[in-house]
Amino acid sequence: MKESDYLWRGMALNGQFRVLAVSSTNTVQAARDLHDLSPINTILMGKMIPAVAMLSLDLKDEGAEVTLRFDGDGPLKGALTICNNQGDVRGYAFEPKFWVDDLQENFHPVKYLGNGILTIIRYYPGDRPTKGLTPLIEGDVAQNLAYYFEQSEQIPTAVNLGVLIDKDAKVRASGGFIIQQLPSADRLNADRLINNINHMPNLSDLMDMGMYLPEILHSFVFKEGGLELYPVHRVRYRCHCSKERFAAALKLLSLDELKELRDGIDPVCQFCNATWHFSAAEIEEIISEVEKK
Repeated sequence: MKESDYLWRGMALNGQFRVLAVSSTNTVQAARDLHDLSPINTILMGKMIPAVAMLSLDLKDEGAEVTLRFDGDGPLKGALTICNNQGDVRGYAFEPKFWVDDLQENFHPVKYLGNGILTIIRYYPGDRPTKGLTPLIEGDVAQNLAYYFEQSEQIPTAVNLGVLIDKDAKVRASGGFIIQQLPSADRLNADRLINNINHMPNLSDLMDMGMYLPEILHSFVFKEGGLELYPVHRVRYRCHCSKERFAAALKLLSLDELKELRDGIDPVCQFCNATWHFSAAEIEEIISEVEKK
């Protein structure tokens, strides 16, 4: 087992740039195993999971969550990932078994999404969710996320997401970093960072060699110095589903819909594949509660 997955946050060059970073190899492996993902879906989720984990660093309230989803009209269709303010990630691919025979094509999942949208939803308990979306553009997951920040939030952003799998789709490395330019940033510093990122080795290869995200950032991106990066908390794949939550969801159905389930049901959680049995008697009890409202 590799080292625990972790999130980092920091500032660089005297507050000119905001820096987020994450290692997510174990979390992506858990998702791959849980959903038996094809190679192209492992690549897609292997980049979306570190992305949504870093997005979660903006969540301040207990119980807050952020959702990152890609939807397209192509054969891959898309995927959804969610992370809460504690670093608990869950998600699923819409066509988890979709297969591409050409090995190299697996590294271009956005191409197989076709026309579509990227959506980010932030949820805070007791408040209305906020949603932002942008159309998918040519390129990979990182380029689409950078485009979202530029178009939807007007923040110049560099995004680097990496995932490395072997021939059996075992996840060898997954992680990423986000660097956001603040209004006080010197353009020359921004250009230098962009040049450093463009000329650095592949992120997942560096991780596979045993380098940690802070070490990679110091060595290849902020090699002139000026980065202050601090650990925040662990990241892990964890679903919070329960029978009580499924029961609450059933109570939102209409009476006619509930009566069609009178023989009992066994709903399956899309995020963790857990099955929750509701007997005929339990369905009748739910119907009685709904009728009393």
